[in-house]
Amino acid sequence: MDILRFQVFLLVLVRMTGLFLMSPVFGRQNIPNYLKWGLSILLTYIVFSNRFLDSQLELGSFLEFAILITREVLIGFTIGFITTIFFSAIWTAGQLIDTQIGFGMVNVIDPQSSIQVPLMGNFKNILALLAFFVLDGHHTLIKIISFSYDIVPIGEGAVTGELVTLLIKFFANSFVLSVKIALPIIAMTFLSEVAFGILVRTVPQMNVFIVGIPIKILIGLIAILIFIPLFINSLKGIYDGMFNDIGKALRGMMLK
Repeated sequence: MDILRFQVFLLVLVRMTGLFLMSPVFGRQNIPNYLKWGLSILLTYIVFSNRFLDSQLELGSFLEFAILITREVLIGFTIGFITTIFFSAIWTAGQLIDTQIGFGMVNVIDPQSSIQVPLMGNFKNILALLAFFVLDGHHTLIKIISFSYDIVPIGEGAVTGELVTLLIKFFANSFVLSVKIALPIIAMTFLSEVAFGILVRTVPQMNVFIVGIPIKILIGLIAILIFIPLFINSLKGIYDGMFNDIGKALRGMMLK
């Protein structure tokens, strides 16, 4: 019985670890590995104690156990991947804004991926991450991984056609979300360009490059400050949609 409990504990742990490795919230590179593993084991112990302490799950050979581990990792990866899609949409929106206001060549180092990312993309990502914690999104994500066993019991998850279709749909919708987030600022800078074009036609002696670029950047920064409250208010709806999509993906992993 003790061996069976240990095996079930490992199966719960690998699903939890899959989330922690893939999620942009818990899997950031600037979070020490010992903290990630410690939190994974702690949450695994809590879930195991509440749900699987008296589990009667039957485990077969070593090969079958290895297949179960693979499936559990896949479930954790799927949950983490969907959260990554949504945070990437916010990052992409920042990149669109950077290109529009003239910051396309200005990059900073992202500690999550250790690559250069757009300035506004990193700024909006930080805002989104802070709002995620303020809105208790991390607690909701932990609850989802706990209740995922009600939707996809241990050993019953699989890569289905429905899951692949859903992930493609989520990925496509992320581009639409990026445009929606960036659209107010893009529209404001576009109107400023139109107004500046009319001004140049009125005053031909004006040097477009010397005067126009700083004004465009200034208007873009003002627009960003104006629309920050709107962006933060929209994050709750974005995160609710993300959690709903995670539920759809989990249901899509069940074999019919």
